[in-house]
Amino acid sequence: MDDYGFVDDDGSTEGPDSGDGFPDGGTDDVDRQFTALTAGMMMPGPNECLVCFLMRAKEFLLPDGFAMVARFRECSAPRATNTEYRLINLGAYNDRAVLRRAAMVNPAVWAPECCPRCGLPYAVPDCLGVRRGSTQPCKLWRWRDDLARERFLVAWQSYIDRCG
Repeated sequence: MDDYGFVDDDGSTEGPDSGDGFPDGGTDDVDRQFTALTAGMMMPGPNECLVCFLMRAKEFLLPDGFAMVARFRECSAPRATNTEYRLINLGAYNDRAVLRRAAMVNPAVWAPECCPRCGLPYAVPDCLGVRRGSTQPCKLWRWRDDLARERFLVAWQSYIDRCG
């Protein structure tokens, strides 16, 4: 057998085929190669924010590391050298966690229909844009910490008003 699973001229069936229809290692290798090839084609749009870029690239996000965040930073915000550290402080330890733990939909701007399993919107409108070099989300998104801080301040002010 040759590298593509076809019978050789001499009729032998020896070769690197693992028996699953994919040469040399099965679907995991194919998925890994596909991700490596297509991830290189993902580029942030002009003035696209980090979260909108990650939502657009969510099919290519790997479960470990900040590969797409690094790609965004290289292309759109090369001077933002502290991005990964800041995201880790927000509770995001990889690209996927930025969408699940660090960022959330801004309820003041839109209320999308979300997936019940992961909580991510099914569809996202076009990015509202940020200045070049920024790693902040556009107005469609909020950092969870910012929203929690605002809620705390509102609750604190109402407590002060009641007690004072």
